[in-house]
Amino acid sequence: MRSFLFSILLLFSLQLSAQKNKPDTVIKRDTINLRGYVYDQTGKPIKYIRLQSTQKWMDTPSWNIGATTDTTGYFQLNGIKFNDTLTFEKNVLYNLVPIYNKGSRYMVIYLASATPVDITADAPIKVNATRKHKRITPSFDLNYSRQANIDNFEIHMIPRFKDGNKHFAEQIKRQIQYPSKAVDKNIEGTVTIGFQIERDGTPINFKVLQGIGYGCEEELINAIKRLGGWIPGIDNGRPILMTQTVSVEFKLTDK
Repeated sequence: MRSFLFSILLLFSLQLSAQKNKPDTVIKRDTINLRGYVYDQTGKPIKYIRLQSTQKWMDTPSWNIGATTDTTGYFQLNGIKFNDTLTFEKNVLYNLVPIYNKGSRYMVIYLASATPVDITADAPIKVNATRKHKRITPSFDLNYSRQANIDNFEIHMIPRFKDGNKHFAEQIKRQIQYPSKAVDKNIEGTVTIGFQIERDGTPINFKVLQGIGYGCEEELINAIKRLGGWIPGIDNGRPILMTQTVSVEFKLTDK
């Protein structure tokens, strides 16, 4: 009888031990870490502004993962979704629009100033006074001059690639090679490069606005440089320095 009770107790203790050694539940998420800076239109860092992901915290599912910029405008969001939408807390100084991120690990965000509110829009203020002199309708003579029309004709055009922007996109796709380092590390996402078109059509001053690292940004910049040949922006008939942006999605496919 004692041996029977001993066997029962031993079996029960083994079951308890197995339950204690059972591994915790593992939850897998396709997440990335995103870092970057937030600036205003003048390039000045926006400090202490909070932005958040649509991803929830593991410990507190009712809260979204968020971060606040420091004095340099820097932020870091860890464990957010690969395809995510970032939003900002309410702020009366800036025009806050959702920012869509498609796999980028680095991002520079520029926020436009909020549009001034006309507090008299619904009830405009009118100030009246009695006219002292009779209203005079101005008159003028029209002199048609072909040369004068040409000289005063205003032209406003944004920069464009010499063979058309569609051809530019096709050439970029042919020029770019997926960096082997990025393939080895299973890195994918969107890269956005900002650059300026000089008055002679030369692309200069390249800047990474969104990046995923591992040579992908350099690959896009080098491809843009190799193509060259832009038609500069025109303002009032004169070439001016203007900024352009180009985005490329680096996407890995399964075998």
